[in-house]
Amino acid sequence: MSRSRLDQLYRRLLLSKFFTKGWGKPDNLKRIFAFRKILSNRETCQHLVASDYPIHIDKEYKDGDCRVLEGHFLSPFVHHLPGIMPKEVETANFQMILPVQWRHPIHRPVCIHLAGTGDHFYWRRRLLTARPLLKEAGIASIILENPYYGSRKPKEQLRSSLHNVSDLFVMGGALVLESLALLHWCEREGWGPLGISGVSMGGHMASLAATNWTKPIPLIPCLSWSTASCVFTQGVMSGAIPWHTLQEQFFENNVYQDEIRKLIVSPEQNRRKAYDMGQDFVKNYADRMPEMESLHQQQEAGASAVAHTAILSQGVAPGSLTTADLRSSSKEINSENSNSKVGPSVVESGTPGHPSQAAQNENLKGDVSKVNVSLSLEGYVAHTGIRNSKSSNEPFQSSTGHKTVSSAGTDSRVFSSVATSQSTDHSKSASPHTSGVSAPEVETATVIENSGKAKPKRSSRKDSVKPLTVSYAQAKTNQQAKLSSPSPGRVSGALTLKHALSKSKLILSRQPSSLPTEEEKLKTLQQEALDFMCGVMDECTHLGNFSVPVDPELIIIIAAKQDAYIPRDGVIGLDQLWPGCEVRYIDNGHVGAVLWHQRVFRQAVIDAFAKQEQKYPSGTRSDKGPGQGRPLEYKS
Repeated sequence: MSRSRLDQLYRRLLLSKFFTKGWGKPDNLKRIFAFRKILSNRETCQHLVASDYPIHIDKEYKDGDCRVLEGHFLSPFVHHLPGIMPKEVETANFQMILPVQWRHPIHRPVCIHLAGTGDHFYWRRRLLTARPLLKEAGIASIILENPYYGSRKPKEQLRSSLHNVSDLFVMGGALVLESLALLHWCEREGWGPLGISGVSMGGHMASLAATNWTKPIPLIPCLSWSTASCVFTQGVMSGAIPWHTLQEQFFENNVYQDEIRKLIVSPEQNRRKAYDMGQDFVKNYADRMPEMESLHQQQEAGASAVAHTAILSQGVAPGSLTTADLRSSSKEINSENSNSKVGPSVVESGTPGHPSQAAQNENLKGDVSKVNVSLSLEGYVAHTGIRNSKSSNEPFQSSTGHKTVSSAGTDSRVFSSVATSQSTDHSKSASPHTSGVSAPEVETATVIENSGKAKPKRSSRKDSVKPLTVSYAQAKTNQQAKLSSPSPGRVSGALTLKHALSKSKLILSRQPSSLPTEEEKLKTLQQEALDFMCGVMDECTHLGNFSVPVDPELIIIIAAKQDAYIPRDGVIGLDQLWPGCEVRYIDNGHVGAVLWHQRVFRQAVIDAFAKQEQKYPSGTRSDKGPGQGRPLEYKS
């Protein structure tokens, strides 16, 4: 999104600074955060302001073709968070612009207008919005003074410069409750339909208030968006904030880091975390592809070998085996394993037809269909050290240096792995041909001949070696140990090299490249303070933390395409939070839209009220109220 140069120039000409005294008292922030949980929920917020909340009219007089009411009331915020508001801020003042005679006896529309940044007192909204709306569409207006503005400004405050970050949250919470009080009062007076609008900061405050009204209400937020965090951290307003003061307070008082930060609920930060996790997964997945391909090849090799052994155990001639036979046998084994509850086991090979091995052959035929494929893979690879190949025609290589056997079954010999004893005595008597392989890893193999007879291959050990039954846990542990510490005779050179490279990358990534410079330290501190600002702003102002208005179809949003005050890039949009709302764009910046497009704002108000009247013809107000029969008394 391009930024308006007029917005940037206008901001540079202004001298006002915001949050010159810092974040505000930590205790106040914690109270505000806790109250936000209640305020943001329409079901709980509706009980904070009574429907008969007292409103006092101080003055009523005729001004040209309209009549004016001026009144005040105690802000409901005082009752729920006493002691946070300065005394000057506690009393809410408002002005109402009414027609001398309503155009319709029942249809009496009223819109509340909230002030934008720097909009003190009533005159600006009365001149640019209230009077034209009354003349063009017969819509009456209530102009509410913002807390900390106009007659509600604390004595020590200069212009619009709020002293603390917490003051902005007090302003927002107070305007929500004060708007609800005025809406209840309008219903008691028999006016309606009722709507709410505002420009810039006033538009955002209007959005917060509309989320807590329990009935469909026209909402027209102009030049505002879903959160205030982008305003103070990305927009031109960020240059009006004393970041050095905020950084010092943030790091000097541990309460901000240890307690307040934990209370933050930020839809934006949660979305960024989810996005970063997705990016990290994709990146790591790409980096691990070679390793995953290698493991997949080992799985195919193990399954093929197990299927080959199963077919041979049933008396099939090895020379007649095909790749299709092996795959078919593998599928049968997998299918039977999925339905079998028998635990994993290791099958000992014997010689078919030999009197001393007959019992073993029967066990082999029964158990081979129950072998767990994952165990067969892990045990086979871990205890034979097979070198895998992408081609089914490339032979496997035994780690003990015996004759190679084709994976497609074209050779007449198949190796069945048998783990050897791992005693320390045997490790000392390893044969010379196992050079490069540690003693506990020495293995023997039994060769199955085409004739159906098997000749046991003699081990180089002096004592006879008995087969060792390997459990699933042992096989898995052995495989993991060999993958982490590959032996020269066990793993292929390519796999060993990949493992070493990945391990070296991990070690290098953990070692600091150099000590951080003073400039880097300063940037780190600034970024932490900036992240904290984003978090606290999202916590109290992000509309994703508030209820969705009752009827989003009555919402018309006005946004400036080149807005430098409220950038929308990378922020959840209002149209995403409120499906069904309408967004209208002005081809200008923030300042240009305020100066030259007031007519667009007023037309959006008129259209939103027309939608409400069309969709809810009976209105959302009471047709009878004290205001209908009350005689008008004009005061000069």
